[in-house]
Amino acid sequence: MVTVYRFRVYDSAADEFRPSRRWGTREAIEDIAHGEVIEESATEVDESVSRPDIPGLTSREFNPNRATGDGGFQTRMPE
Repeated sequence: MVTVYRFRVYDSAADEFRPSRRWGTREAIEDIAHGEVIEESATEVDESVSRPDIPGLTSREFNPNRATGDGGFQTRMPE
């Protein structure tokens, strides 16, 4: 198990911080995404949700708060 967080990143086009569409470990957020951790979002998930191409970050639209029918985690929000 690993703790992942929502986080904000700077959007230079909008000149403001915006929530990322990914979740990540504290280390990945700070070192790779250069983001700002949202502390109250801390959630424990299976380590396998981390993308191998971006260690410590999940896929876009990952949502650990909605279980799928097979007991796993939903990786996309419903349309």
